[in-house]
Amino acid sequence: MAVEFFRRLVARAAPPPPEVQEATEELTRLAKENPALTGSADFLREALAALYAEAIPSSSPLMTSEQAEAKLAGGVPLLRNEVLPLDVAVFTRRWLHVCAAVQRRQENPAAPAVADALRRGSLDPRQLTNTILAGHPEAIHARADELSLDAGLTATVLRLTLFPVLSQINLELAPLRSGRHWQRGYCPTCGSWPLLGEFRGLEQTRFLRCGLCAAGWEFPRLRCPFCDATDHRQLGYFHVDAEEGKYRAATCSVCRGYVKMLSTLTELSPTRLLVADLATMHLDLVAAERGYESK
Repeated sequence: MAVEFFRRLVARAAPPPPEVQEATEELTRLAKENPALTGSADFLREALAALYAEAIPSSSPLMTSEQAEAKLAGGVPLLRNEVLPLDVAVFTRRWLHVCAAVQRRQENPAAPAVADALRRGSLDPRQLTNTILAGHPEAIHARADELSLDAGLTATVLRLTLFPVLSQINLELAPLRSGRHWQRGYCPTCGSWPLLGEFRGLEQTRFLRCGLCAAGWEFPRLRCPFCDATDHRQLGYFHVDAEEGKYRAATCSVCRGYVKMLSTLTELSPTRLLVADLATMHLDLVAAERGYESK
């Protein structure tokens, strides 16, 4: 049923936004260059089309410049302890579309159960959103385990479902961060750990990027975002052959964390950020083989 509903939605949906079209074209090129990623690229292409099929209204919390400054100065992300005006109906539709795409493109047998859990009310959209913004992603995994759901898939579906809304909110809150230096390794907007990082422009300045709201913030090269280690003997990089100038992973031997890094001329759009995560999946595999963990 969810699959058929998705087909009907795509059939009548308006043309996708330019950034989705751009990401779709990049996914097509990625699949041609690396056929092993075809299934994952097809999934992300289908998921993005559904996630951005409906207009994304403004839903950022009301916040003064003084309130934002106080939060950021204290190391508190802007959305921490804020309640978003969540549209449950839209959230539910996006959740079901992502689950349908997982089932169609990745043939994951756990997807229908994750979809049904939200449809039946076992998973509550507001509670899920508040929990993730409170900085407790482990509680999402615990709730999934209680319901005998695939915890990793549940967390992924939640991240993608919220991504269009939170990336829009991040853009709306950007003026409140302007001119204020953020020195933490976690996201200044939502508090999540970075999905990956960018070495931008000719100067190759290091920026970290959030995988939940797509926020970006400048961060020192010789510093671990997870444990703040700064000893160059504990920090390193690895890459695969012929990719050093394009993709690599920054590692920390203290906490065994890592961040995938890529070289860009300008900041990646939110949708292209998800494509870049897929394009660097091979670094995740190498990192796991070497005993490093994503946060």
